Amino acid sequence: MFNASSPRLAFAAWLGGLLLLAALAATGYAALVAGTVPIGADDIREALGGRRDGIAAILVWELRLPRFLAGLLVGASLAVAGQLMQTVTRNPLASPGITGVVAGASLAVVLVQVCFNVEAGWLPGFGLLGGTAAALLTFVLAAQGGFTPLRLALAGIAVTAMASALATAFLLFSGAQAQQLYLWLAGGLLGRGWSHVELILPWATTGLALALLGARYLNLLQLEDEVARTLGGQVRLWRLGFVSIAVALTAAAVAVAGPVGFIGLVAPHLVRLLLGSDQRLTLPAVALAGALLVTLGDLLARTLMAPAELPLGIFTALLGGPLFIGLIRGRAL
Repeated sequence: MFNASSPRLAFAAWLGGLLLLAALAATGYAALVAGTVPIGADDIREALGGRRDGIAAILVWELRLPRFLAGLLVGASLAVAGQLMQTVTRNPLASPGITGVVAGASLAVVLVQVCFNVEAGWLPGFGLLGGTAAALLTFVLAAQGGFTPLRLALAGIAVTAMASALATAFLLFSGAQAQQLYLWLAGGLLGRGWSHVELILPWATTGLALALLGARYLNLLQLEDEVARTLGGQVRLWRLGFVSIAVALTAAAVAVAGPVGFIGLVAPHLVRLLLGSDQRLTLPAVALAGALLVTLGDLLARTLMAPAELPLGIFTALLGGPLFIGLIRGRAL
């Protein structure tokens, strides 16, 4: 079932990874070139080669490159978080927000903006705290009577409903902050810079590394609990660990980009459709697919109606929605 040494699957994994890397590199190049002020290829080579003066260098180093890298990390984090949640809960419709992280982060950002009107630079930190707090509450509720995928899903639904209701109530009193809050709640990478890359980088790299290192154990969680225990699996401990990794990845991603939808839902399905269910093969490809979806969506969001910019969440829904509908029509989920 999880034979990673299958020549066909190994070849598909390598080929798929190379194609995703090529597409991601092309998207990155387009992200540096395109914009209200286009940049030529020669200027990009000089800027990336070390030149730090001039309009082209400023656009590349201070605006476009950190934004692309932030999108790459956000997409990879959300996609892997979705893969972990779908595997742990054995629910193909599970998303990174199933633990209440997304709703908790949104509530925290709305709350501090309405009540304290903090500067925009502080919002990612508050979003991270809010998402983590909501996930902890979900864990506490799910642990009552035994930590199971069903209890986790039900607790996450309850926490998400409460946090969403509170966020909506605070939005009614947001006043002058309403436009900024609605823009953040739509998800996007507008204004994201190196500080945001530094914020998400340790969370993303640590979470992705732990997920990859635990891929063998994640494979066992796809089996029935009794079978996994028979094979020596610490089912509850592993489940809690992988959910914690998914929470950390999701909280960091939402803190930087807001509640970007569909990535954690669609990317795992696309990869599993091609590579099967072996986590050792699918996890790296899922990370690359998520990064590609977010960076491509962000490129469209800031270039199609330039100089105006559309929310990233619109494009991830437009990209992810039809893909997910196609998956539903093409196979039984």
